[in-house]
Amino acid sequence: MPRVVNRWGRPAAAPLAVWLALVMLGAAVLLWQQERSRDAVAGRFDHGVATLGDFMTGVATDVLVRQRVQARASLSDPVVQSRDFTRAVAGFGYPSAVLLDARGRVLQTYPADPGMIGQDLGARYEHLRSALRGQPAVSGVVPNAADSVPSVAFAVPFETTSGRRVFSGAIPIRASPLASYFTSALSLDGARVRLDDPSGKIVATTEQFTTGAPTLAGQDAPLAAALRHHPDGRYRAGDGWWRYASVAVQGTPWRMSATVREDVLFASLRDNELAGRAALGGAAIVGLAVVAAAGRARAGRRDLLLSERRFRKVFDGSRIGMVLADLNGRCVRVNPAAGQLFGAAGEDLLGRSLEDFTHPDDAGLTPSRMRACLTGRLDGFDVDKRYVRTDGEVVEASITSALLRDEDDRPLYFATQIIDVSERNALERERDRNEAELAQRAEQLQEANTHLADVMAMLSHDVRQPLAKIVGLGELLLEEWAGLPEHARTHDVRRMTVAGHRANDLVTDILMLAQFDAGVMLARPVRLDVSHAAREAVAAHHISAGSPVSVIAPDETTGLADPGQLQLILGNLLTNASKYGRPPIEVTVTNTGDMVAIRVADHGEGVPPEFVPHLFDRFTRAGSGVATTTAGTGLGLYLVRQLAQAGGLDVAYEPNHPHGAVFTLTVPRASPGSRLRAPEPDKVSPRG
Repeated sequence: MPRVVNRWGRPAAAPLAVWLALVMLGAAVLLWQQERSRDAVAGRFDHGVATLGDFMTGVATDVLVRQRVQARASLSDPVVQSRDFTRAVAGFGYPSAVLLDARGRVLQTYPADPGMIGQDLGARYEHLRSALRGQPAVSGVVPNAADSVPSVAFAVPFETTSGRRVFSGAIPIRASPLASYFTSALSLDGARVRLDDPSGKIVATTEQFTTGAPTLAGQDAPLAAALRHHPDGRYRAGDGWWRYASVAVQGTPWRMSATVREDVLFASLRDNELAGRAALGGAAIVGLAVVAAAGRARAGRRDLLLSERRFRKVFDGSRIGMVLADLNGRCVRVNPAAGQLFGAAGEDLLGRSLEDFTHPDDAGLTPSRMRACLTGRLDGFDVDKRYVRTDGEVVEASITSALLRDEDDRPLYFATQIIDVSERNALERERDRNEAELAQRAEQLQEANTHLADVMAMLSHDVRQPLAKIVGLGELLLEEWAGLPEHARTHDVRRMTVAGHRANDLVTDILMLAQFDAGVMLARPVRLDVSHAAREAVAAHHISAGSPVSVIAPDETTGLADPGQLQLILGNLLTNASKYGRPPIEVTVTNTGDMVAIRVADHGEGVPPEFVPHLFDRFTRAGSGVATTTAGTGLGLYLVRQLAQAGGLDVAYEPNHPHGAVFTLTVPRASPGSRLRAPEPDKVSPRG
C-alpha cells in the first residue's frame, strides 16, 4: 500500500499544493472577514466608550458652569451667613461644601464647623489652588476636609465686591451620582465602567465597592496593567479575554475606562463564524478528493521524466561547480557554476582537462589521487588547490571528487564538486590579522596600565615627599616661629622652597609625560643661536642649582630647534649631571658637518654598563651606584629623548674618560639668518 501511495502521491504534489493554497486562501479570507466583523463590533464598543467620555466631559463642564452661576448669584454678599450658605448648598445638592476667600481661608462650611473657619485649605488641595488662580477645577479622590471621607470636589472661582471667592462642593465617592450617568450606557452583560483619577483611585464605578477607598489596581489589576501600556485593546483575566477602552474626561483629572468579556461582546457573531468554518471544511474535503484523482492520473507520466529531471536540476542548478570528467580527466559535462568559476562558458571547457587551469605551484595534486582511485586504493578524494581563471585571477578551491562505476564495477567517470573558498580563506586570513592586531592592542593596553601604575607610584611617593616636607616645616614654623633664631627660620624657609621647586619639577615632568602620551606635544623649530641657547641654559641652571658649569662654544652657531624644548632638554641634562655626576661639569658646542653638537660632560662615577640599554626608558633607575642614594623619578632622560625626537634632534650617551658621563645632543644646522625668524609651516613636527 505505501508503494502505491508513493507512486501516485508525488505526481499529485502540484494539485495538492493548489488545493492547499486554495484552502489556506479560503481560511485566510474567512479569518479576515471574521476579524473585520470583530473589529467592527470592537470599534462600536470603542466609539460608545468615547461617546460616553464626551458625555461625562459635558456633565462635568455643565456642573462647573451651573455651580459658578449659582454661587455668584447667592454667595456674593460681603458677609455670607451660615444659614444662607446652608440654603445655597442645599440648592446645589452637595452633602458637604466650603466657601473660601481669595487667600484660601475658610469663610463658611457645610455641615457647619466653626473650628474650620479661617483655616487655609488652599495649601492642602490642588483643585482649590487652581480655583484660587481663577480656573474652575475638578479634583481626584481626596479626603473630605470635614470628615476625611474619600470624595471628589467641584471648585469654581467667582468675583464679588469683596474680591474673589471660591465655592467647592464635595461628593463622597460611595454616594456619587456620577455612576448613574453611565450604568445603562453599555447594554452588554457584565460590562464594567469606571472613573479613576491620576493616582488610580476610583471616582465612580458600576460595581460594588470592596474597600473604603477603592483603586483600579485593587478592583481589576489586569486592566490597570493593560492601561499602563495602551489606552485600548484586550487583556486576559481569569479564564477568558476582555476587551477594554479608555478615554480622558476633558476638564477633569479623570479617566473613564470600560471593559467587557469578548465572548459577550462577540456573541452575535458566533453563529456566523461557525457556519463559515463548516462551509470551508466541506469545500476542503471535496477538493482533497479531486487532488487524489489527479495524482493517480499523472502517476504514469511522472516515472518517465523523474530521473532525468532530478539529475538536471541538481547538476545544472547547483551553485557549486560540478564537472563530469572521463578517466583521463577531460571534461565531459560542466554545469554553469563551474563555468563561472573558471571564467569560461561551459561548452568551451568540454574536452579540456582541469589540470590546464591548475596553478603551477599546485600541479600534480590531483593526477596522483585519480590514479589511486583507478587502481582501487581510493573511492574518492578531497583536496584544496588553486586554479587560474581565463582572466588571470587566482581562485582558491576546495575539491571533492568521486569515481563513478557501472553495474559491473568498471570505472566510468570522475564526478567532481568544486567550491570557491577564496572569500572564506580571505576572511580567515583577515580574522588572523585582526586577532594579531587585537593581541598587539592588548599588549599596548597592558603596557599603558603598567605606565599608569608607575605614575601612580611616583605620585604617591616622589610628589608626596616634598609636599610632606613643606607641610611639616610650615607647621613647625607656625608653632615655634617666635622662639626660633633668624638663621633657623631662614634655613627652614629655604628647605621649604627647595621642596616646592622639587614638587613643581615633578608636576612639570608628569604634565609633559601626559602630553607625550596624548600625542599633543608639538615642536615649532626656528633658526636660533645654539651657543646662546646653551649659555642661557647654563645660567638658569646656576641660579636654581648653584653648581658651577663651564661653557665652551663659538660666538654664533645657527641651528634649527624649538627654543622652549631646547631649554628643557639642556636643563634636564645639566640637572642629571649635577645630581649623578661630580664637578667639573662642562658644556661644549661644536659644528659637526650638517649638525651642531652640544656635549654635556661630568666627572662622576658614570652609568653602570648593564643599565646603559635602559638609560632613556621611562621610570627606570640604575640599581647600583649613586642612583640608589639619590632621589629621582626615572623620567628626566626619558623626557629628554622624547623632546629631542619631537623636535628632530637626537641625544646619545657615551662614557667620559677616565670617568664620568657624556650626553651629546645634536641639532640640525640651518642657513645663517635671524635666529628669531618664525617657523616655516612645513617644518613643524606633526606631533611630539
